[in-house]
This record gives sequence, C-alpha cells and structure tokens, in this order.
Amino acid sequence: MPARLKGGSGQNRGMPDATLLPAVVSALGGVIGALSALSGVALTNRAAARKEEREARRRREEQRQQQRDEAYANLLGGARKLRLQIEVAAHRPWEDMNQRLAAIETQAALLGDLAARVAVLSPGRAATAARMLADATYEQASRAARATKVTYDVDGQFLKGEMVGPLAFDELDASWEAFNQVTSAQKPSDRKALDPPLKS
Repeated sequence: MPARLKGGSGQNRGMPDATLLPAVVSALGGVIGALSALSGVALTNRAAARKEEREARRRREEQRQQQRDEAYANLLGGARKLRLQIEVAAHRPWEDMNQRLAAIETQAALLGDLAARVAVLSPGRAATAARMLADATYEQASRAARATKVTYDVDGQFLKGEMVGPLAFDELDASWEAFNQVTSAQKPSDRKALDPPLKS
C-alpha cells in the first residue's frame, strides 16, 4: 500500500492562514487611513489655493480702483486749475499775459491726456464724461485766447495783454459736475462727490 503524504487533509489546502488575517486587515486599514489623510490634505490645499486666488483678485481690483480714483481726481483737479488760471488772467491786464496764455494752453493739453487715462481705466460713462470735460476745458482755453487783447510797443515788443468781454464758464462747470457725479456714483461708499468749483 502506497504511503500517505503528510501535511493535513485536502480541505485545508489553499486556505489562508488564520493568523495572517489580522495583519492584512491592519495593513488595509493603514492604507485607507493614509489615503484619507492625503485626500484631506488635497482638499485643504485646494481650499487654500481658492482663498489665495480670491485675495489676489481682491488686491488687483483694489489696485485698479485706486488707479481709477487717482485718474478721476487728477482730471477734476486739473480742470479746476485751468478755470482758476483763466479767472486770474482775466482779472486785470498782465505784462506776462503771453506766458499766462501759454500755461493755460499747456494745461488744456494736459487735461486731454488725463481724460485719455480715465478712458483706459474706466470705459463707459466715465470715459464719455471725461472726454466731454476735456473738450470743455479746451474750448474754454481757446475762448480765453481769442478774448485777449495784446498791446505792443513801437518796436513790436510785447507790452501787456488783457482779456476783454465776459468769460462764461457754464459749459466747463456743467461738464465738471457731470464727470464728478458719474465717477462718484461708481463707488458711493468709498468716494464722495467733490465740491463744485466756485461760480464767478
């Protein structure tokens, strides 16, 4: 009779050792825990990235708004300066009237550049109002030059200049007020309408 092989019955062949199961379960638990931790870290990183992106957008918008406010103030202040230059020049005859007229012309040209800056930073109603204000200042400067009577000596040397006739500022004041109101309405919580220039 052939000898029987040792090693137990055929029913136990291929079955995992019961002592290995706790180790396998423990290892699987560790893997699942690690995956959960990695998932939590990924979610935290995504949330942090979204927060940083929102903060970056907020800072960019604040910077753009600061640039817009600065451009608005420069244009409004520049128009006030031109109005004052003309008022002073029209007050009496001046021996340096030619220099005063040159300064008024330079200021009007600067206001055109400032209005273009507003149009770049704030297209729409603000840009339209800025162009209207710049046009009004240029027309005001042109009227001041046309209204100036110049006196020369016998040798043709400039003696003095005097603005004659009334210089109405209605169009300039209306354009100034319109631009001020449009830009103030954009951020009423942060900007207040400036006081209008004094009417002469």
